[in-house]
Amino acid sequence: MSSGLAITSFMPSVVSSSIFSSRRANSGADALTQSNPFVAAMNMDIAGGQILNAAKGVSAIAKESNNALAAGFTSAEESIKALTKSDKILNGFGKVLNFTSNYINPLITATGAIKVITADDKKEAAIRESLGLGTMFAAEAAAKRFIGMPVIKKIDGKRIAVAREGLYKKNPFAAKQAAAFKDYCNTKTFFNKSLKFLPGMLKGLGFVCASICGYKLGTEVAGLLCDK
Repeated sequence: MSSGLAITSFMPSVVSSSIFSSRRANSGADALTQSNPFVAAMNMDIAGGQILNAAKGVSAIAKESNNALAAGFTSAEESIKALTKSDKILNGFGKVLNFTSNYINPLITATGAIKVITADDKKEAAIRESLGLGTMFAAEAAAKRFIGMPVIKKIDGKRIAVAREGLYKKNPFAAKQAAAFKDYCNTKTFFNKSLKFLPGMLKGLGFVCASICGYKLGTEVAGLLCDK
């Protein structure tokens, strides 16, 4: 995989995971101030898993660049692995985060269930969580199909980005404009920095917007139902 292809493949995941981790950490802090340590802990764990996913994406991009940055990432990863193997607490912590990074959505669902169980008004909480998460996951799935968000898989211990054909390409005009924009970014620089990352970054931002809007829509509808 070339450096440019790695950027295109992993950048959407890096961007979306970075933004989601920040939002999830804020949710964890809010839950802590509301005296709900279980939800706070689960949110912080999810935030850690999302940070790990972003780091894995950055590492995959760096390793394809064939420069000093790639060597630095490889050296850092080996040092971390050696440290976690020698320390039982760090080893256990690393296993938990790695598990979390592989099962983000199920754990988000589990966190929603805990919020319902610990809520004072369980019926209202159940409506808000089920509609909020349901529309969020639906919006995310639709966004992935429309923009062609790459699927990140782990094969033989290596992270692989499997390309997905975006539905927007079925529209000749949209497909032509997207291809032209990608070609432009591949050949241009800004302050001597390549713009190859821009299409992947925009895909990641689009995915984040779809997720947030989906959740917002669901909670708004839930609010109307609860008011009635």
